[in-house]
Amino acid sequence: MTKIFLNNEPDLEIFLRQQSNSRRITLRVSALDGKITITGPNYLDLKEFKKFAESKKSWLKSKRQSFEPPIFVSEGVKIPILGIKTKITCDDIQKPKKVGDFLYVNTKQSVSSQVKKYLTELCRTHLNFMCQGFSKRLGSKIRKVTLRDTRSRWGSCSSDANLMFSWRLVMAPEDVLAYVAAHEVAHLKHMNHSKDFWGTVEYLFGPYKKERAWLKQNGPLLHRYKFES
Repeated sequence: MTKIFLNNEPDLEIFLRQQSNSRRITLRVSALDGKITITGPNYLDLKEFKKFAESKKSWLKSKRQSFEPPIFVSEGVKIPILGIKTKITCDDIQKPKKVGDFLYVNTKQSVSSQVKKYLTELCRTHLNFMCQGFSKRLGSKIRKVTLRDTRSRWGSCSSDANLMFSWRLVMAPEDVLAYVAAHEVAHLKHMNHSKDFWGTVEYLFGPYKKERAWLKQNGPLLHRYKFES
């Protein structure tokens, strides 16, 4: 993807997206990680996009300053696991192991990739258990549960009963993880966000406003943690 850099602002990296159906130029700053995207018609010259971005320089700088800096996962870094701050520590062990507030990983392997794998497997275990319990209570069946590192949503439910979740949810408090599981299972009965849908979420999980508010306020912070690809 083409990038645009503004004059005297090397840190303001802007990704250009040209589309045939676009009628005007728009700028978007991701609420998750501050990524800046400029979108517009594919017939416009690159200079036109840069000119537009330059006119919005002050706004872009203020938006970016409101974002927390990324946290690169490595030895000594603390990450939340089910909402509990846990320090990553290297040791002579075969596979990652959590003991109290410490997550021990193998000294000779990539710390970041080990932690990511551990979190993904832990998330899968918890979500499979939660979703099976909720679906049984609802009298419905789940076809499959998959995990991804999504940016735009925490979970989804397809019409053929496939559930998808962001594995980063395992860093949130356990009640928040359970709320999202109940939310997606409720879609097995209601593929909408109607009053009946929210009633089903409450039937499965209980009062959910606190967990929903936590995710709205703190969810973007879970994307601060950067792992090796």
